[in-house]
Amino acid sequence: MNDYVSPAALPPQILDRDDMRDALQVRDFGVVFTLARKWCGISFQKIGDACGIKAQRVGALARGEGQITTVEKLETIADALRIPGEMIGLAPRPWERSSQTPALTGIVTQNAARPLTTGPPPESETGLTYTRSLTDTLAVVATLGSSDVNRRVFLTNATFAVGALAAPSRDWLLASLDELDVDVPRRVGPDQIKTIREAFGHFQKMDVIDGGGDEARRLVAQYLTEQIMPLLGHPQAPAMQHALYEVASEQTYLAGWMAFDAGRHGLAERYLIQSLRLAQASGNKMLGSHVLAGLSDQATQLGYPEEGLNLARAGRHGLRGLTAPAALTDLYVLEARAHAILGDVMSAVRAIDSAERTFDSVRHENEPEWARFIDDAYVTGEIAGSLRDMNDSVNAERFARESIAAAELQKRNRRASLSQAVLATSHIQRNELEAATSAAHRALDLSAGIPSIRVTAAMDGLQSRMRSHADRPEVATLMARFRLA
Repeated sequence: MNDYVSPAALPPQILDRDDMRDALQVRDFGVVFTLARKWCGISFQKIGDACGIKAQRVGALARGEGQITTVEKLETIADALRIPGEMIGLAPRPWERSSQTPALTGIVTQNAARPLTTGPPPESETGLTYTRSLTDTLAVVATLGSSDVNRRVFLTNATFAVGALAAPSRDWLLASLDELDVDVPRRVGPDQIKTIREAFGHFQKMDVIDGGGDEARRLVAQYLTEQIMPLLGHPQAPAMQHALYEVASEQTYLAGWMAFDAGRHGLAERYLIQSLRLAQASGNKMLGSHVLAGLSDQATQLGYPEEGLNLARAGRHGLRGLTAPAALTDLYVLEARAHAILGDVMSAVRAIDSAERTFDSVRHENEPEWARFIDDAYVTGEIAGSLRDMNDSVNAERFARESIAAAELQKRNRRASLSQAVLATSHIQRNELEAATSAAHRALDLSAGIPSIRVTAAMDGLQSRMRSHADRPEVATLMARFRLA
């Protein structure tokens, strides 16, 4: 291959054009083929012959009909048009090592600073890599969403991989943002961004107020893949490009969190890692910290509190210099939870104190939509859970009651049931079985019909704690109800 010169090879000065760079970065080969014909006089027939594509198909791509998605075809086109792999997110092609001219080497070197990396990972690792390539990130999010909507078993049932969490938090914290330096015609305006944000608010209410579930999550995934991702497939004006990355990150985060709540832990992890990459591209450090909070919560609840603690700390460090009290409160709360599970009571108490002091400065009218539910019901409920894990039953009861009152006022049955379970446990810890039984019945009432793995785990935990008291008549009745539930 090294000695072969393709009749469709693009000269370095054409590859170095801004319009060609932009098209290659997003793998818009319709534009690439059009520019090749315009600037080099290479006909669609010649391009098709060199790339193994019918000329009619080349013309259709040039008209914006369809796209090239398979790695094999990308490699064929790269070799036929002599496009360095780095420019379209592939590994260096074999011919690059021996045939690069100084000018071509310069192109590759300049593009190395752009968010491009090697091709897609093996299927078993899909979504677990925090890649430098935004092109790959967008492709992964589309794959996750499509698999989710179509109930593809491999990804929706994928297992959680704790080993995949260290690199994303490090890379997000250390990465410098890639500046968009091309002023292109505006395709997306503020009204479209506003519409996407309104959709996010609606979906978030479906999760927080209605309890989420698989069908709600698939609606989020469908909106993400059908409405948002196509917009990201084309270059935008810089301000709109950042705004699109931001709303895409928010939607991807929500899909991930809803997947976690539904027990789809591997799928959730993949969504969240890709959301973190999109948050970095948007330049919104507060949003990136929020995504790390989600990853932290997941890791801790799945039995990896050390990793959860590291993720929460990374998110908190990422907020340095910013005014973000809601996000910071959440991260302190999650640190406290991890410390409590690890048995570090003093560190947990300090984190709880920091969370309370920070939460006092939260003004939700000044916070983004995704921070709306970092509120009294959530914060006091999570603190109650940490105090329960520290065996501080008196304070756990106090915070649990505050959480229940706030949640029931908002008709948030999922949050109320979780805090009601903490309240019941606080009574068990003090051997107040009558009060514990009453609180457990109420927790079951609130949890009815909520498709949440967290609620299921909370009810299972209550059942286990009550089992040793099953000889008591009131407890026996409760245990029978647990079995039915």
